[in-house]
Amino acid sequence: MSDQIAHETTMALEVSPSQQQKSESFSAVSLDEEQGTGIPGVKLEETEVQETTAPPVAQALQRLKLATETRLRCTKQILSERFGKGTRTVDAQLDERIATLRETQRKYALILTIVRRLSTQVRASMETQQTLGDMFAEYSVHTPELLEEFKRNSDVQRQVSRNGESLLAIMLTFESSLDTLSCKTIEDTLLKVKEYESARLEYDAFRTDLEQLRAFKVQNPGNTGKALKLERAEADFEIHRSRYDRMRSELAIKLQLLDENKTKVMQNQLVLFHNACCAFYTSDATALAECLQKFHIKLPPSDRTAAASKDSAKFTLLPVAAEDSAKSDGSATDKVTPRF
Repeated sequence: MSDQIAHETTMALEVSPSQQQKSESFSAVSLDEEQGTGIPGVKLEETEVQETTAPPVAQALQRLKLATETRLRCTKQILSERFGKGTRTVDAQLDERIATLRETQRKYALILTIVRRLSTQVRASMETQQTLGDMFAEYSVHTPELLEEFKRNSDVQRQVSRNGESLLAIMLTFESSLDTLSCKTIEDTLLKVKEYESARLEYDAFRTDLEQLRAFKVQNPGNTGKALKLERAEADFEIHRSRYDRMRSELAIKLQLLDENKTKVMQNQLVLFHNACCAFYTSDATALAECLQKFHIKLPPSDRTAAASKDSAKFTLLPVAAEDSAKSDGSATDKVTPRF
């Protein structure tokens, strides 16, 4: 019995080499964790990552906090202005110019819509007259007794179609210029107007907060708890006031440049449109060609050659047959006997 107890004691005291190695490695890991490293190199790298990423996160949170506070102030300012409880900074002259610009954009958009409709109709009429001219030319071959009449009508319809091509090219140029002015140039200025209105709203919001803090200080002169907040409000107010003044001056300059550019562009385009319409409806192909050349509008080679031809630029009236004339006169002088 004593020998069995001695044998079990000896087995308990003996440790295998593998178990001893595991024990040593576990002790080393425990020692590393106690020293603050854990697995060598890993925890140190995590600490370095946290140290490098902590400042950007803090900055992002600070920016988010400031943006939230600014948005809250602006929302409060909008509601107070809407319900008549707050004051609003007004520049009467600048606001009038902004309203005029928006009305001008609305009118130009309406003109652009109508001109596009007219150009569609001109294109359809041009294609119809070209088809009619081709039909007259075809029928002149199969009808020798009406050869001259069909040929002249064919020439007239084809020439009107060619003039329509020139008019259509000028109208497309007018559309493009008006679209650029209304949808790009004026729209870009209106984006600047939105930035100005945003700066004005922020300026009024911080001005209202500053006025409230100053009023509280006057009513409670012994209360020094909001002194730091008042200093911060004054600094924020100066920043937004300078931004508002800068945006207002930039917008005024942009509006002045837009007015000059708008007047110049519209003068040229209206003169072009007027001359082209007058030349088209008076069947003056030479004047249409001059409009194309003056304003540097190019047509495809075939259309340009046809529009520049002067042989068919003038139309002549066909003489009416004598019999038809007499018949028409007789029919006009026939007396109708009234029936009772």
